[in-house]
Amino acid sequence: MCIVAAADRQGRPSAGRGVGFRVHEDRESLDIIFSGWQWPRLETAVPQTGKLAVTFVSPADYVTFQLKGAAALRETEAQDLERAGQFIAAATGALESLGVSNHLILPWLTARGARVARLVITEIYVQTPGPLAGMRAGIPAS
Repeated sequence: MCIVAAADRQGRPSAGRGVGFRVHEDRESLDIIFSGWQWPRLETAVPQTGKLAVTFVSPADYVTFQLKGAAALRETEAQDLERAGQFIAAATGALESLGVSNHLILPWLTARGARVARLVITEIYVQTPGPLAGMRAGIPAS
């Protein structure tokens, strides 16, 4: 699963579900796909501040990481819609395998009005519940 979060110029938070992503070859940037129709405040917040946080979680074991950095919206392309469809199918399958009903999943995951934010990663945090939650990844615990 993927949660995308930003704040507007006035500091008002906005969050929504990501429905796809692509890691770039540099492994320091990625494109995140979300529904501008479902999350319009997110769509307007990113260009205002140029910042984004994206949290990825595995629903089977709650292993979770948050990536933060500079972001900008870019034009949505056909391959983004294809990637979103693949992500939605995979996420739906994963959630159904855990016993979540399809009728509960459908409203969560849509690519309607798909928008793409390019994130240049500057920080990564462990968010998995436990003693390392909130720690910056790659920094040894003291």
